[in-house]
Amino acid sequence: MAEEKRRTLRRAIWMAFAAFLLFVAALGVVYSRQVLAALLAVWTAVLPLLLGCIIAYVLNLIMGRLERVYFPKSTNKAVMASRRPVCLILSIAIIAAIVAAIVNLVLPQVRMSWDVLENGVMMVAQNLYSWGEQNEEALLGALGAGGLDSLRESFTKFVENLSNGSGDGASQLSSILTTVFSTVYSIAHGVFIGIVALVFSLYILIDKERVIRGGRAIVELLLPPKGASAVRHAAHIANDSFSRFITGQCIEAVILGVLCAIGMTVFGMPYAPAVGACVGMTALVPVFGAWLGGAVGFLMILTVNPMTAVWFVVFLVVLQQIESHLIYPNVVGASVGLPGIWVFAAVLVGGALFGVLGMFLGVPTVATVRTLAIERAAKVRAKRSAASAKEPSTQRPSDENEAPEENRQSREKA
Repeated sequence: MAEEKRRTLRRAIWMAFAAFLLFVAALGVVYSRQVLAALLAVWTAVLPLLLGCIIAYVLNLIMGRLERVYFPKSTNKAVMASRRPVCLILSIAIIAAIVAAIVNLVLPQVRMSWDVLENGVMMVAQNLYSWGEQNEEALLGALGAGGLDSLRESFTKFVENLSNGSGDGASQLSSILTTVFSTVYSIAHGVFIGIVALVFSLYILIDKERVIRGGRAIVELLLPPKGASAVRHAAHIANDSFSRFITGQCIEAVILGVLCAIGMTVFGMPYAPAVGACVGMTALVPVFGAWLGGAVGFLMILTVNPMTAVWFVVFLVVLQQIESHLIYPNVVGASVGLPGIWVFAAVLVGGALFGVLGMFLGVPTVATVRTLAIERAAKVRAKRSAASAKEPSTQRPSDENEAPEENRQSREKA
């Protein structure tokens, strides 16, 4: 009786959901702009929660391992009550320490390179100014009196329009202020989303067992028992694939950063530790992420020796080819159980369809689908084998009469 009520409720929920989708589709045809604005508002509201789920998942990879180490066999109530908060704080501290170490290693070198670059730009500007003073007569002769008067008139008009709040000067000032306020708002909005996502992830991790039970209850309410079991199994496979992928990606980033630092040290390039750390950190984005760190390293080395910066690009191209074709497919592919060709294809197709997010999620998604497909194929083969084994074996009629015929012939000879 209870299962019948649940089936009726499940059917009513799906019918209501289908009706809602049809209603939204009809509104989208008539009021497309309003519907798009509403969907954008919903996405803006849900985005911090989605980011919070992602942060919670990454933190849980570290927290779960710490919980297995933090007095796992203890039955002390104080230890059991403090296990989750202590491991959560340690997980956040580990990630913060790694980020702080990389920033402290890279930022001073970047600041030093920026100072050198700024001094170089100022030196070039001073040289141009000195050259202009030395060739003032030639420049004025080439420009002509009319050209000089035109420049003065344009500058005077710009200043007058700016002071009167009208004209091109006012529009330019308004455009500058709009850009500044838009940038400040974007930064503040991003910081707000990050804080909300972090707080939401903490709520999830503190009571993750209840969250998991709630998710299972929703799946069991919306799907029949067989479908709910299939969804739980697929979620288990996806969790295993994503956790292995993140672990393999971190290992690969460390290997690439260490190889970059060692190679730069061997070839006598400056800023080897800082550039290696920067390349390793940006290599968390699959296959193509290291190029961002390479661009930063190029600018840093450019302030010391432009030719060395060119050789650094050559070195990074060679290292990136080795990483893309040998290290990444084998390290990450081995961690998620994918052949190297599948990893490379997943990164390329995911990046082409969904950008950086597609690069990051393509490999574990393909690994999950491939594992489920292999399991499905194995079940189909097992069913076919069982069905073929149950089929009755047919014998030829001549086989059944061979023994009596042979006995008759032997009796006649006797």
